[in-house]
Order: sequence, then C-alpha cells, then structure tokens
Amino acid sequence: MYYPLNLNGVTVHPLFGVLLKGDPYIFDFSSNNPKTLEYTLFDFQQFNTMIFDELETSNHQWGIGKYLEERKNLLRAYPNIIEEQRYYHLGLDIIVPYNTPMYAPLDAEVFQIGKETTVGNYGGYIILKHDINGVVFYSLYGHLKTPHLVNIGDEIKAGQKFAHIGQESDSGGWFCHVHLQILTQAAIDARYSDWGYISPALLPKVETYFPSPYFLFKY
Repeated sequence: MYYPLNLNGVTVHPLFGVLLKGDPYIFDFSSNNPKTLEYTLFDFQQFNTMIFDELETSNHQWGIGKYLEERKNLLRAYPNIIEEQRYYHLGLDIIVPYNTPMYAPLDAEVFQIGKETTVGNYGGYIILKHDINGVVFYSLYGHLKTPHLVNIGDEIKAGQKFAHIGQESDSGGWFCHVHLQILTQAAIDARYSDWGYISPALLPKVETYFPSPYFLFKY
C-alpha cells in the first residue's frame, strides 16, 4: 500500500482550524446537474458569485465538491481535458471564501510551490511531503493565494498556517476553494503531480497514484 490508510494514532489537524462551522453543503458538479452548463467559466466574478449564492441559499457556511466525481460538463471549455477524457475529479474541493487561512494537517516538508497561469489550472499551488511511520506520500493544495507563505524545503508542523485561499488568477479562474489531493510516490515518479483529473481508462489505477483525500481532511 502506498499511503497510510490508518495513520496509527497520528493526529490530523483540521485544515481550516476551528473556522468551519456545521456540516458542509454537498455541491453536485457532475454532468447529471444541468446547472453546470450555466456556470460562466471565463468570468471569475460571476462564476464565484453563482457558487456562493448557491451556498448561501443552502444555509450552510461552507461546501465540498466530491472526489472522483465525473465533471465533463464543468470541463467543457478545456479541449485538452476532454480530448484526453480526464474528467474524473482527483481531489476534494473545500469551498470557502477568498483569503481563508489553511493549516498543515500533518508535519511536512514543502516539496513544491508554484503558480500555473493558464485559466482552468491550479493557479497558486503547494505540494507538501509527509513521512508517516516510514510511509511517504504527498498532499497537494490548488487555487491558493500568492505570493506563497512558505518556500521549498521548509519544514512545517501540523497546525502551522501555510496558505490562504486564492481568487481570480491565483485560483486559475475557478471559484474560491482549495483542491486537496493525495499523491503517492508512484505518482510523483510518473510525473503526474499536475493532474487534477483522470480518465476512465486509468480509474483502475487511481489508488496507486491518487488515493482518496478524505482521510486527511478534518474539521
């Protein structure tokens, strides 16, 4: 197994500390939801407003978008994604307002930081490297505010603030949220670290490269 299904007593710090109240609103970003065709993918302000209006109407403070959700409609504006059929979501989206701070869930080394400038990508992102009971795995956070708070090689502790939610170019044009994704060493070695979606053909290998991120998200 490439990552610790059981963290063996290691405490996971809540990603947003004590900021999240109540349970999340579960967004449906799948192609079964006709609303996904109404989102204005290239107008950040309008797109963001639509998402947060839906959240407010739900009477929830925050929301999530699901891991392994099929999102072909939501990705319709990105020909390379559609051509490669990579429309199964590899992360967990946690939807909170711009500039919300994030805290490291586990002790980590900052493995990679950067900013993707093409609309539809991660914008600002950070990859943390974790070594838990001798098992190495990585957590990726996309759509982050830049300039980053940390640098490559920094050692950070669980509970330490390391990032904020981005917007506009920092969010890759997406609504304000963080994309939390797990990468195994195999994914890093195969240079899959920039993949946020996977094709049906690779779904049988998803655990090898991109295990479920739910174990790392506490609130």
